[in-house]
Amino acid sequence: MIIEDNLINELKNKNVFVFGLGKSGLSILKKINPFCKRIKALDTNPDYIKSNNLDELAKDADVELFIGKENISPINLLKNIDIFIVSPGVRSDHELIKLAKRKKIPVLSEIEFAWQFMSENQKRKTIAVTGTNGKTTLTTFLGFVFNESGKRAVTCGNIGNPLIDTLNFKYPSVNTGKYIEDDEVIRIIEVSSFQLENIISFAPFCSIILNITEDHIDRHKSMINYAQAKFNISRFQKEEDYLFLNIDDEYIQRIMDSDMFDDIKSKKINFSLDNDKISNLFSKDEILYYNLENKKGSIDSSCRQLIGFHNKLNILAGLGVLKIFGVEDKYIEKSIKKFSPLPHRLEFVGEIKGVKCFNDSKATNPDATIKALENFSGNITLILGGLDKGMDLSNLIPVLKRKVKNIILIGKCRFKLFNLLNSENNLFKSIMVSDNFEGAVKKGLDITDKGGYFILSPSCASMDMFKDYKDRGNKFKKILMEINKKDFKA
Repeated sequence: MIIEDNLINELKNKNVFVFGLGKSGLSILKKINPFCKRIKALDTNPDYIKSNNLDELAKDADVELFIGKENISPINLLKNIDIFIVSPGVRSDHELIKLAKRKKIPVLSEIEFAWQFMSENQKRKTIAVTGTNGKTTLTTFLGFVFNESGKRAVTCGNIGNPLIDTLNFKYPSVNTGKYIEDDEVIRIIEVSSFQLENIISFAPFCSIILNITEDHIDRHKSMINYAQAKFNISRFQKEEDYLFLNIDDEYIQRIMDSDMFDDIKSKKINFSLDNDKISNLFSKDEILYYNLENKKGSIDSSCRQLIGFHNKLNILAGLGVLKIFGVEDKYIEKSIKKFSPLPHRLEFVGEIKGVKCFNDSKATNPDATIKALENFSGNITLILGGLDKGMDLSNLIPVLKRKVKNIILIGKCRFKLFNLLNSENNLFKSIMVSDNFEGAVKKGLDITDKGGYFILSPSCASMDMFKDYKDRGNKFKKILMEINKKDFKA
């Protein structure tokens, strides 16, 4: 197989350092272990070796694990290292990464590392999706449409399936069930700004930038740095590649107006919901139009299950890519009708005590909450708060004034939000602070008017109280279902 041959040739005399043993780091470690001269791997979580059964790997004479150890000499760690692979969760300003770069050691992300072992045919069948919000939904939607149309596709990257784990696996054909060649598989890769920080050749055939709104400022330091990281998706694209851009987005437009945009070589394809703008992909009501080179037409999206203007924009971006890959309109329309919203993204939980409840736990930044709330007429009780990421939470105030009646604040930034919202001259019926999530959910349901909406859309990260946003959303749903059972029995 190509990747194994390449790995053997490239790594047989190399000493490799893997920093961060999350899902992508662990996949890299296990993949390269048979081929390297020696490996060092570091993760500062002391429980990691137990939770991931690394005891057996630690016995390997060619693998040296540093788990839960912070006070290790960086110079000793990097001694004789030829390649440094970093997980996306590790900050680029970490002292170990800065030292590696000073020592001229190549620092690569998992995405970049995997990319270097792909054939040219594999690379020509790649689509990469980035943006502050909507990445996972669009990535999953594209995979769904391709497979519905009979083209074999796999989703990977930030979605939870490392790119390197998709290489040279056998894939059954959708139509015949027989195994097809790896080069025929379309890979839809979700990529975050963190993954795009350490690339040196990653150049997907089609790249999509959905939106760039405030998030991860604690890591990127400024919005322009964050926007530039997102645009790295196009940095190494060639003239025959495609870049799809949301021209309704402020920061995307800023980059398009800057000198940086002049260096991008790929074909630029614009998409927009603003009919006053000239774009290749646009809409009139629920009819989505495409005008791409020699491909021109429209599809009906009126039966879509993905509600909201933001999801219409996501589908519009996906439409362009699907047409580039030759998917017929009938399969796209059929898939739009069948594709269901993903969990924790404005997910309807049910109607309890006359209140419609929605789980939007994936809303980890203000823009995601703003877009969610715009889908409702008003009369909302909102659970807001969590772990602040250095974002300007005051951006929420205009939509909160128009749509929200009651607010319950949770998490580490609850008092910061309380002070911010209380400065708005009592425009809300009630603003409450809760130290307990279960109590917040029960109180929120109690104070919501019948016929109203109770929504978890926190605008913040979850790790101060929960394992992740999924854990937060699942607990929200579980509490509500328990209340519903008791109410039904009564």
